[in-house]
Amino acid sequence: MGWIEGNIHQDERGGVRFVNDFDMSDVVRMYCIEPKLGVVRAWQGHKDERKWFYVAKGRVLVKTFAMESLNKVEYVLTSSESNVLEIGGGYYNGFEALEEGSVLMVFSDFNLEQSKIDDYRETVENIKW
Repeated sequence: MGWIEGNIHQDERGGVRFVNDFDMSDVVRMYCIEPKLGVVRAWQGHKDERKWFYVAKGRVLVKTFAMESLNKVEYVLTSSESNVLEIGGGYYNGFEALEEGSVLMVFSDFNLEQSKIDDYRETVENIKW
């Protein structure tokens, strides 16, 4: 689990955001989430599935919670910094938009049917945000 650093190039033609070290060979699906400001979406977990998070627009707070050690870690992903957050199996995750209009891209190494079998949920009552 951790950051895959990217960069941004800006010139008179505009900007390019990139994460060249993000190896997408294991990715089998991608989806975008446009979370409402002030709404927490937590806790979904997977024991085996890996996911990668990238903020295409705005700022998003992502929290991870280890299923075994109960260790919680927070990350702020922002479109002004072109980074990917990788979350491996064994973690719950949740997120909250920090800016109106934020867009979170999620990449997965499991297809939808595999993901449903490996799906574990907790409530924010059991694991505080």
